[in-house]
Amino acid sequence: MKKLQMGLIKMLSLVALLYVVEAANAQQVKATHDYTTINQADWLFQKSDTLGYAFDNYQNTKALLLKRSIANYKSASIAYPKKLMFKDGIVEADIASPVGGNGFVGLAFHIMDAHHYEVVYFRPGSSGTINAIQYMPEKQFEFNWWDYEAEKYQAKATLPLTGWFHVKLVVKGSVVSIYLDNQPQPVFTYSALDASLIEGSVGFWLGNCGSGAYKNLVVKSF
Repeated sequence: MKKLQMGLIKMLSLVALLYVVEAANAQQVKATHDYTTINQADWLFQKSDTLGYAFDNYQNTKALLLKRSIANYKSASIAYPKKLMFKDGIVEADIASPVGGNGFVGLAFHIMDAHHYEVVYFRPGSSGTINAIQYMPEKQFEFNWWDYEAEKYQAKATLPLTGWFHVKLVVKGSVVSIYLDNQPQPVFTYSALDASLIEGSVGFWLGNCGSGAYKNLVVKSF
């Protein structure tokens, strides 16, 4: 009887311990990560003889500028915090296209590495058309945007040609909703996120253009 009681006590203690651990993990997941100030040592930047970055002023405000010196329509690059792990939550940032109508700028999430992530990107030169916003998963060395030109991957939006615009992504399960400039309704909702890209970091994305400007990244995990 005494052994049975001791065994029961141990089992209850283990259950209580597991509950505490789960509760602690839940608290850790629900967090806000503020990257309005970027510590370069904590981030990964793709840098080569054709890719670079700089912290500079753009339209009288401090920003991160991602730069590309050679055009390549099969190439895209990202910059992101090394240790951030994001699954569901809210991503907000301000983005601009210094190159105007030729710009391809966006936010990447669920980043596993430089060639495995999901992205929502914006084309200021296509403002007002179905090509203004595009979602796609990237899972190979070359950026294969042409595989995601169907209408279900794209949406209309009004974007400034070279000015700043505010982006909010709400990610939950298989759904991402995109909001622009603090509008109450999303401009685009995509409900079939890639099941192989469940979690990872969040960061800035630059497509086939000379530069993109980024600031005020804040990530809130549910």
